Amino acid sequence: MGTLLAKVRRDLTRRPLRNLLTLIGIIVGVAGVVSISSSARLIADAQRTTYTESQQADLASFATGLSPTTRDLIERQPNVTAAETRSVTFTRFDSGVGWENVRLVGVESFDDLRLDVVELVSGRFPGRGEIAFDVSTREIAPVDIGSVVGLQDGPNDDVNYLTVVGLTRSPATLGAGLLNRATAYAPTDTVWGLTGRASDNFILVRVRDQERASQTSSDISQLLAKRGASVSGFDVRDPEVFVGSRELGTLLLLLSVFSYLGAALSSVLVANTLAAVVGEETSQIGVMKSLGGRRWQIVLTYLLYASILGALGTVVGWAAGVVLGREITAYLTNLTGLQEPRLGIAPREAGLALLVGTLVTLTASVIPVMFKANERVAPLLSAPGVRSDGTNRLLRWLTHPLARMNSAMVVGARNALRRPARTISTVIVVTVAVAAFVATQSLSRSVSETVDDLYALYGADAWVSFQQGVDRGLATDLELNPWVVQAEPWTSASGSIGTTRTDIWGMPARDTLYDYRLVEGRWFTMTDVRTAVVTSNLAAELGVRVGDVRQLDVGRQRETIHVVGIVNDSSTYLGNAATGKVFMNVSDVSRLRELGQRADIFALKFTSPDSAQVDLAMASIEEQLRPLGPVTYASYADQESSRQAINVLTLMLNAMVVVVGAVGMAGIINTLLINIAERRREFGVLRAIGAGSRDTIMVLVSEGVLLALIGLIAGVIVGYPLARLLVSITSQELFELTFQLSARSVATTFVVALGAVAAASAIPGLVAARIRPIQVLRYE
Repeated sequence: MGTLLAKVRRDLTRRPLRNLLTLIGIIVGVAGVVSISSSARLIADAQRTTYTESQQADLASFATGLSPTTRDLIERQPNVTAAETRSVTFTRFDSGVGWENVRLVGVESFDDLRLDVVELVSGRFPGRGEIAFDVSTREIAPVDIGSVVGLQDGPNDDVNYLTVVGLTRSPATLGAGLLNRATAYAPTDTVWGLTGRASDNFILVRVRDQERASQTSSDISQLLAKRGASVSGFDVRDPEVFVGSRELGTLLLLLSVFSYLGAALSSVLVANTLAAVVGEETSQIGVMKSLGGRRWQIVLTYLLYASILGALGTVVGWAAGVVLGREITAYLTNLTGLQEPRLGIAPREAGLALLVGTLVTLTASVIPVMFKANERVAPLLSAPGVRSDGTNRLLRWLTHPLARMNSAMVVGARNALRRPARTISTVIVVTVAVAAFVATQSLSRSVSETVDDLYALYGADAWVSFQQGVDRGLATDLELNPWVVQAEPWTSASGSIGTTRTDIWGMPARDTLYDYRLVEGRWFTMTDVRTAVVTSNLAAELGVRVGDVRQLDVGRQRETIHVVGIVNDSSTYLGNAATGKVFMNVSDVSRLRELGQRADIFALKFTSPDSAQVDLAMASIEEQLRPLGPVTYASYADQESSRQAINVLTLMLNAMVVVVGAVGMAGIINTLLINIAERRREFGVLRAIGAGSRDTIMVLVSEGVLLALIGLIAGVIVGYPLARLLVSITSQELFELTFQLSARSVATTFVVALGAVAAASAIPGLVAARIRPIQVLRYE
């Protein structure tokens, strides 16, 4: 046994570079799977932590006419555990580099917060004349403690200056970089002074039984209505959904696909290496058997070698995966305002690490070892070496044109196919890496193109909304503004059909600022009452067809609607948890919202869609409507926010592709190093007959490039269905995507991959160039 252990120790130290590449493969495979698994678990924990520790509200709504006793009245209601009111306004601020939008929240006492508790990151909470910004504000503007910012509702309004005294983290709120809007906090009296109000306008409620939350919101609305206050409709928190949960879930699902691809690639890499080790030591196995070595002793020797590599790779990969998972979680929770959970060790991740690292490594080594251990001694000791390719006429014919260019290239190209099994495994690694890259580029382009196409449905350059409805005749006044070409009154609401949440949009029947795309049926007309058009994704979710009748719930109102059409429109805003949309006459939705002849949103078409012109136009609108307290949204800014979310998706996927690509590069380098070890005497002969270092490197580079070229072609072929799969997964989880795969992306893949492989192949080439002929030939 001591002799066998000595041999294992020698095998571990004799091939340092090859063993290192094998370890890297195991580590990458284990780390990828563990990091994604731990991220999914930690983000779920983050949601629970945020809800518990920040006392996240279950109901939230804007309101008017709130009195100082409102909180006490609401807390007396059954199923209510806590209630708070705040003063919220939408304005803009300037930190010295330009104006940015901000949601300013007025809080009576930061020390006594009971709901949506704000976390202080640095500094202190603000007092009179002071302000604290969410830490994510730094993504769009430079705000530091001690700096002074100016707040202004419109270009002609007075500028109010406040001192920044703290940086906070807002619970369950998307970061400023994604929303393109900051969040800030100030004392209530400071916000009242800025807005001219004398009461709060926002209600937060936490309930005891979340299944009765909708009924509780209706009861609170009725209670406030009796006391002269009005509520614009409560947003009811879904316990299973948090802001951005759908987007994060989709991202983690896609990352899981790539992590398992990486694990599969690392398994192929390990199997390739161990098969080569056993192949190299064929004669040693023969000697061991001839000296009386038993089959189990031979198998145990190589399994011990493989298990040491597997155990070391598993431990390091698990540790790296835990750290990487923590970093991914921190990055994603910062984007969504979730509190980072405490680090914990889960048995599931440890089990995955053992499965991917140790068990896969041992399984990969069993087959070649058992095969060799079962052979007779004579064939093992004959050691015929690497077979020649001279009889392969097809290969000679294919590589003949290279002979006119460079003889070293011919040698390298023909060497690439001398070990068919090894060639196939290497090509598989390259194929999967290339397919992952092609699929990622296709998904990114599909998402980007689809978002642009969906925004093209809406012809409005901006929207102006009001916390309470205003007369729909305001559209005529808006069209008198020299910046405005067209204005349309819309009404929005959140509702549900059964248990499926949906957005509801009330529009004019002859809407010209929405380019609907009918899939089935028709659009509603001016005379239609209680009719609706639904989006195709909502119709698919509910099994709705044209002509069906459904019950639509909006707050405490229930409406029986007749579906007359289905349109293709999957557009949604970031963080939205609703499924699809319901389009109805603006008068029907206003009635459901109890707004009468009023609307709460006006779609605006300006004289120019240029962003600078749109900003000037919105400033003019804000000045015109200042007494009504408008909030304006630019279409280009909303689209930019969506692009930021796409960039996050692309960044994370590209990171995984880099990992998969690294495994692919390691696979090619590993194969070339194995080939060098097998053909050391051949390289010695090549050097002895006059081949220089450049020729030796060219042999290895040509060999690697040929392997990569085969893998590239196969990768593009495999990448197409993989891209289709990823686009399909994303379509099911987010919104329907239009598949895109450009020839330019494929061409870029070829150029980048071939260049990278050529550079990577030079490393084994340098190793081969250092072989001294006298040493290897003397051995012979």
